[in-house]
Amino acid sequence: MRIFQLGAIDATHINAAGGKAKGLERLAREGFNVPPGFVMIDIEEERDLDAAAEHYLKSGLGKVAVRSSATVEDGADYSYAGQFKTVLNVEGGDEFKKAVLECLNSLEDVTAKEYSEKLSKGGEIKMSVVVQSMVDADFAGVCFTSDPCNADNLLVEAVVGLGEAVVSGTAATAGYSVPRDLLKNKDADFNTVADGQNLLSAHLLKEICIESARLQEIFKMPMDIEWAVKGDTIYWLQARPITVTEVCNEGELDPKEDLTGCVITRCNVGEMLPGAVTPLTLSVSVYAIDFGLRKMLCLAGANKKMRAIPDFGCVFSTSGHLFFNLSYLYGFSKAIYLTGKDGVDMSICGRHLEETGKILGKKANFFKKMHNTRKYLSFVLSRNKARAEITALADTFKIAAGENAAQMYAEIDKAKYAADRVTYLHYITSSHSGAMSSAVIQILLDKLNDADKSKAVLAELLEGIDGIESVDILASLRRVARAVLEDNPAARAYNSEELAVYLKNAGAKTTEARAEFLKRHGHRAIREAELRSCGWADDEKAFTEYLRTVIMSGAKDSETSAPPDLKAVIRAQGFRGLSAKILKYLVNQARDGVKNREYSKSKMIKVLDVFKQAYRKLAVMLVAEGKLPDEDAVFFLTHEELGVVANGAAPALAKKTLQRRRLLKTQQELCFSEVYTKKPVPLPFTSLAQSGEVLRGAPISRGKVTGPARVVKNAADAGQIQKGEIMVAAYTDIGWSPFYCLIEGLVTEVGSPLSHGAVVAREYALPLVSNIAGATSLIQTGDIITVDGEGGCVIKH
Repeated sequence: MRIFQLGAIDATHINAAGGKAKGLERLAREGFNVPPGFVMIDIEEERDLDAAAEHYLKSGLGKVAVRSSATVEDGADYSYAGQFKTVLNVEGGDEFKKAVLECLNSLEDVTAKEYSEKLSKGGEIKMSVVVQSMVDADFAGVCFTSDPCNADNLLVEAVVGLGEAVVSGTAATAGYSVPRDLLKNKDADFNTVADGQNLLSAHLLKEICIESARLQEIFKMPMDIEWAVKGDTIYWLQARPITVTEVCNEGELDPKEDLTGCVITRCNVGEMLPGAVTPLTLSVSVYAIDFGLRKMLCLAGANKKMRAIPDFGCVFSTSGHLFFNLSYLYGFSKAIYLTGKDGVDMSICGRHLEETGKILGKKANFFKKMHNTRKYLSFVLSRNKARAEITALADTFKIAAGENAAQMYAEIDKAKYAADRVTYLHYITSSHSGAMSSAVIQILLDKLNDADKSKAVLAELLEGIDGIESVDILASLRRVARAVLEDNPAARAYNSEELAVYLKNAGAKTTEARAEFLKRHGHRAIREAELRSCGWADDEKAFTEYLRTVIMSGAKDSETSAPPDLKAVIRAQGFRGLSAKILKYLVNQARDGVKNREYSKSKMIKVLDVFKQAYRKLAVMLVAEGKLPDEDAVFFLTHEELGVVANGAAPALAKKTLQRRRLLKTQQELCFSEVYTKKPVPLPFTSLAQSGEVLRGAPISRGKVTGPARVVKNAADAGQIQKGEIMVAAYTDIGWSPFYCLIEGLVTEVGSPLSHGAVVAREYALPLVSNIAGATSLIQTGDIITVDGEGGCVIKH
């Protein structure tokens, strides 16, 4: 074993010191303020640990950080970021030796070799250990000398205390994007950059940026630099090249096609997969959604071949958020009769869009159009056949396990067709539902000449539908809650942790009811088409918290809406004779369509849940083989990129996962308008609504209620809902179902009469107004609001 002080490693041993030590050595030699310490190279025997501990005790460093430094780490090509061990706040000889061993053993996790073999034979990868005086930081963070979102800027991210959470991507950070030109002016005012962050002072931010830019000049490449601040002193903890040559930014995976003149909307797809999605979800779930639409357009004759529409032509992402290109769907009107822009608008958006744009598709002559119309009607009316096939596929689908990452990926890749197929089958039932509901509302519009009134009547006609899958979620959860209270009345007072312990040893009724719920609904979740979201069967904590919410509500079944007297409602709108019979037939078809649509969606999610589990198995293997920094990183590569990584061809992609994970936090905060006629761009921040202001939207579920608002942006917000509140959310989600027993009404930013929220709200007679742009910004938790589910408005008091 050899020990060198930082700043004094000789040239013959610098490569053996590992990437982390090399970066620190360069920092120290260039005069940067590096915490004092030493590097241990070639630790091969047990007695080396004793010698190392003795050296540490004599060094007088006190409390230290002990970090691994592998020969492959932090290079220009290989990252291994986050793969090896760091132990903080180490003090005392025994703790020191334990920390050194943890760092050495972390190499075993990567190479899958026995520790004894590694020490005696060395091998391709060697591990050294860096020991530095522990900086008790006031705040810390990282600086990218090339901002992933803007290469002309530096990006500084900071947190209070130690910076490990920034590096891992798990903590909320203050971010500062600093124009490089600002550094050229010594009198530049950094207060404008730092304003509002309430963490770094303008002076410290300026010093961090200036020194980081100097490091880029020294290393002659963009750098990823870790720093810490104690008082007014900046310490430099690590410097590594940014290994990914492509710039990681919010729009990295956006389509490259020119969307000018196309009609773009976030409606419908923004409810199915709300917020920003991960790259893996984009390449699997979203690709399948897009595939199903392109196949449907091809079948209808709007396009001769599927390749006439590019991948992600119908459904695509902008900064991770999903949109429909309606211009392709408008192409139906060129290929088949009985279709047009209004039908597509009503089916997707629940309203007529004023925006006009391109109609993309192949124009058919009279005879071809008749042929295509027959094919499309056959497609829409084949819903029962599609339901049978989707049931068989979902109930039998499995992905075989591989023995290593390459084999596991091959099995997933081989099965990927199933995601495309099940989504296409779901489109058959969904198209039938949408077509029937659109026909009903068009007839109502022609008669009533009032869009809001027509939507309110449609909502009434769709109430009280028996056997809806999504409605059964809350009903089934209530059955579990009642079983818990019958087996153990004391459970009413349990917190989530106590309830989780009880469920592990619950009585027979509870065990049976829980098993039945998970068998039927265990694959469902919040943002369930997002592959990163675990199903309830695999997320014990989420299931327990939902169950506790229902137990606290009393677990009594709510009175659901009774089926309307269709004949009476239709007559009340002025329909008589043949027109009334036609409308009643279409209403019955629409009601049947809602039930089939919800059922097929559940089965589609069941197939995606199998993929979720398979990708998690792949993640474990990739981490064990040293190809990913952690298991969560699997969701930040596309399916195709994972194939490259699994086969060991692109280790630099591991670093890219960390950058994309940081970017996701930024993407999630973005808001968009409902409709665009060009590539979507995020909205500026929306100021709060004023007292007395009326927010106009779409009436989705009847009723009127006044109460305190609860703004829900994530599961943690939903967990704070109190009985009697009105939920205000960007979208409705199957995962919110357990909270419907507490709320008195709903307000959403997007939605349609066929959305999950609309279906459940109608069944439980909850007033719902949708399409309130920026609702979660205009309204704050605690605001008193009135939701008018017939007038289609929300009033802030």
